[in-house]
Amino acid sequence: MDPVKLNRLRNIALLLMLVSFAVMYLGVFWPHTVLPFTLAAGFLILMWAIGIYFRVGAVSMRLPQVECPNCHRVTKMIGREDGCMYCGTPVHLPEEQQGPR
Repeated sequence: MDPVKLNRLRNIALLLMLVSFAVMYLGVFWPHTVLPFTLAAGFLILMWAIGIYFRVGAVSMRLPQVECPNCHRVTKMIGREDGCMYCGTPVHLPEEQQGPR
């Protein structure tokens, strides 16, 4: 199981945004016939990253919150087991908050 899933998705979206800007910027150094294609590719990658941010934000609104046993901060969880967003400690969802299997 991959710990700290929300932060990992946010990092992927940030990386996609940086890649999209780099693709659009590199189009300036190639012949002018390539520029529209690099701008379109960069724009599509940017929209993909924005979609990931939107989806993570929508999912984050309805996630259960638990207190981390290590740093005692409230963190959000995806699934029954996740990592603390602050310290990375594995956190398990209490039995009363778990739904049916």
